[in-house]
Amino acid sequence: MSKSVKAALFANGFIAIAKGLAAFFTGSASMMAEAIHSMADCGNQALVMVGQKQAARGKSEFHAFGQGKANFFWSFVVAVVLFLLGGFFSIYEGVHRISNPQPIENPWLILGIIIFSIILEGSALRVALQESNSKLKDLFSTIKHSSSSHILVVLIEDSGALLGLVILSCGLVLSQFVNPIFDGIAALMIGLLLVGLSTVLFIELKKLLIGESLDRETTKKIKNLIKEESNVLVHINAVRSMFIGSNEVLLIISMNVKDEASGHEIEQDIKELKNKLQTMLSQHKLQIYIDVFEF
Repeated sequence: MSKSVKAALFANGFIAIAKGLAAFFTGSASMMAEAIHSMADCGNQALVMVGQKQAARGKSEFHAFGQGKANFFWSFVVAVVLFLLGGFFSIYEGVHRISNPQPIENPWLILGIIIFSIILEGSALRVALQESNSKLKDLFSTIKHSSSSHILVVLIEDSGALLGLVILSCGLVLSQFVNPIFDGIAALMIGLLLVGLSTVLFIELKKLLIGESLDRETTKKIKNLIKEESNVLVHINAVRSMFIGSNEVLLIISMNVKDEASGHEIEQDIKELKNKLQTMLSQHKLQIYIDVFEF
């Protein structure tokens, strides 16, 4: 089980309880929106764990290439159901409070929960960044190019949670010193944030579900390696790839070989190519199939 998912579930569990209690005692709509946000995140991690458990079953009679896409499916459920439901409920809460603003009681309790949440969410985000071998400044690039669905979910969740806490802080200050209506406005913005995050996750997971390939640059590197390392190659007909799980890639190569190459030479050449390709693409688990034709 992924460390980042466990860390996120642990953090969001404590945060959801704390935010829920704070919303009850303070009457803050934005804190209630954030409590819903964290409860949704807990459900997200639970579904991601279901996907990881199913994906770990591996190959079977009915799943010749394994069940890695279960990760994509359950993460997709996270995007479509939990994020959207949480987002729309928060929007409703915000609109309701804007039409009927109420002063916040015990604002210092909210401030304490915000600080507590930032510490836990920041720790969970750091674990996810370490697992993805990324840095905070490369967050958007990692989300765009990652094929690991659980990393996508955790990175989007944790970064979104920190943004939500910033919105909550601004709403708290403005509602205390300007007008209570800003509490409802903050809740509305948190709901819109959740809908936006679900949209980003939806787009990224849709590409993986329908069979995203390796990027052009990686495909070019694969072709160059074959041209440089193969002793029997005449022509590369095609290089096709598809993500079949988190960091799992199905790679199919078709190439023409020399007429004079013996079966043993071709077999050894293919074996060496597979080893070199796996070494070059060590960040992925490859299932490589190479078809050869005499030219």
